[in-house]
Amino acid sequence: MSRDANEPSNVIEKRLRLIIDTIPAIVWRKDPDGSADFLNRNFREYTGLSLDQGLGWGWMNAFHPDDRLIEEWCAALAAEKPFEKEARLRRADGQYRWFLIRTVPLRDEQGKVVKWYGTSNDIEDLKRAEQELRRLTGEILRLQDEERRRIARDLHDSTGQDLVALTTYLSELRGSIPPSSRKLRKLASQCKALANHCIREVRTLSYLLHPPMLDEAGLEDAIRHYVGGFTKRTGIVVELEISPRLGRMDPHVELALFRVVQESLTNIQRHSGSPQAKIRIERAPGKVTLEISDKGSGISGGLRRRNGKIPFVLGVGIPSMRQRLTAIGGQLDIESSSGGTTVRVTIPADD
Repeated sequence: MSRDANEPSNVIEKRLRLIIDTIPAIVWRKDPDGSADFLNRNFREYTGLSLDQGLGWGWMNAFHPDDRLIEEWCAALAAEKPFEKEARLRRADGQYRWFLIRTVPLRDEQGKVVKWYGTSNDIEDLKRAEQELRRLTGEILRLQDEERRRIARDLHDSTGQDLVALTTYLSELRGSIPPSSRKLRKLASQCKALANHCIREVRTLSYLLHPPMLDEAGLEDAIRHYVGGFTKRTGIVVELEISPRLGRMDPHVELALFRVVQESLTNIQRHSGSPQAKIRIERAPGKVTLEISDKGSGISGGLRRRNGKIPFVLGVGIPSMRQRLTAIGGQLDIESSSGGTTVRVTIPADD
């Protein structure tokens, strides 16, 4: 916007305030100490505070008592760094809604902070949508686990038992064949061996779908049993380091941690090329930490550089793990280098 070079500064100030008052967001300006010297019209109309009520430190009264962030705000002032936080603002009718608060410093030519400028954008609807998405995701995972449990039970109790009966019949059939009929006896033996192989495969599949030991004995025994079978199937040696304080936890927490172990070991088998892996589970006051690491090739440098993030989102296993953990308040972090990959999970635990 062009203007006369001799235009008075107070006219420029009025124009800027008019523009800021029309912006569809809450905007404010503060002195270096954090006290407000300007609040735009949206702030005043939304909060119901008059200009006199909001100036100085009065703007704090618009925040929910639990979200006034005085310590964090003072720390940002002292560090002279941009500040960003989610907080609840009180509407004029007394209701609170979530806003994303952003504040940045304005510096003079010597680098000294002379003003702070901030905006607040309503994110209440976004947070509600995210909450509903988490609820639906959790429900889908719950239904998926129930279906896995049902299929595992049917495989074990129905298909598995039928195969056991088949091996018995094949043994009887072979016994009824005269010794002179070597070809038929050999064929019967091969059929029985195939049936026994199918029994082992069905039992393994049933366990992978839902290990009954997880419900009966807990996470530690289930992981030890699973790791033993994993090493036999793949040849990958897995070192276990489990805290003696682990004990039993909420079934949803145990299942989520078990699925993380499953998915991580599967990724090591398929992608890392590592001949060994390590699982460490530590229980400390208030939290449980799970780490699965390998000494494989890690993620290639080109892929790591893409958007600065590890591209695990290309698969379905890692997002599924992240969704499971989010549903129970957990956090998933993945570190990868040429020396290997570490999957780290942290979950709050009630002692």
